[in-house]
Amino acid sequence: MTRANKKFEYTIFTCVLFLVVFGLIVLYSASSYSSTRIYGNSYYLFIRQAIFCGVGLLIALLLSFIPYKLYSSFSKYIFIACLMLVVMTAFAGRISRGSSRWIMLKGLIFQPSELMKLAMIIYLSKVLTEINGDFEKKDNFLRVMMVAYAPTFIVALSNLSTGIILFIIATTMIFTVSKKKLIFIFMIVLIGLFYVFAYPMTKVLQSTGLLKTYQVGRIFAWKDPENYPDIAYQTLQGLYAIGSGRIGGRGYLASIQKAILPEAQNDMIFAILCEELGIIGAGLFILLYIILIYRIFIISFRQKNLNAMLLTFGIGVHIAVQVILNIGVVTNLLPNTGVILPFVSYGGSSLIVLFIEIGIVMSVVRCEAA
Repeated sequence: MTRANKKFEYTIFTCVLFLVVFGLIVLYSASSYSSTRIYGNSYYLFIRQAIFCGVGLLIALLLSFIPYKLYSSFSKYIFIACLMLVVMTAFAGRISRGSSRWIMLKGLIFQPSELMKLAMIIYLSKVLTEINGDFEKKDNFLRVMMVAYAPTFIVALSNLSTGIILFIIATTMIFTVSKKKLIFIFMIVLIGLFYVFAYPMTKVLQSTGLLKTYQVGRIFAWKDPENYPDIAYQTLQGLYAIGSGRIGGRGYLASIQKAILPEAQNDMIFAILCEELGIIGAGLFILLYIILIYRIFIISFRQKNLNAMLLTFGIGVHIAVQVILNIGVVTNLLPNTGVILPFVSYGGSSLIVLFIEIGIVMSVVRCEAA
């Protein structure tokens, strides 16, 4: 293999390509019923997703040839612009699932919170590199806290699930450069306690008004779905789909639940995947994710440049968290959060952002191998 060939990240690109291709196959089945019912064309959502995937792949390939340091040089302005969009969405966004998540600019509808994930990763990587892990200085500490948690708090007000993802990404990135690990261990313990004692803690948060009614309902329904059949309807139908798939699945296009399950092509597509392809098919998708995420982390840990290491690490955490949250929700291991399955679920905003991230990772590989 020549030196030039070593600069292209074949493993990551191949994993993403397989996820996209097989994801489109699954998405057609999952979306065919709703596409026919709403748009009169079973291929409507499939075609739109295929276009997003094609554009995304081209963007990833293009970005892989652009030095990643260029993104860092403009990261502050990208971050501020995305933060302004997030604030704008909170006040003038389109309502979805009881919260304001979408915004329209010149006919283009997208989720600024998806862009915020990417913007925060790029800018926080730069900030943490500039201070070189020195949190003793007050100015450094406040700067990191503002970059990491100001957008997290603003996004969480209207979109708790994305707020949680931002929090996890930021905290793990800070953890990698911080010399004081005790506070992070304390945070992990708190999260563990909330997971175990979610019901009584939710009662307390409900009384303070920190959680909205629909958010409280999701947690209650998660802990006891059969006693909250209206709120837990999506979860219960998803579990029925997984259970009916068994080991080998019902067969492609043979799903029954896609005509019943809300958001079958979005948050709950993994349930349809399990129903049609069974544990074997679902296992193959999970294997692809494991290879992809593992490879990104390996690339990250091999970087001598701190900015490159943090950038790729943050992207790896983002993809890993979304995969874990989505599958955890579908299998009812976690409360319903409305998180999509990367490269498989329907959606333009999240898909394009994921492809940009993949392009950045491949750019790091190319630049650092030069």
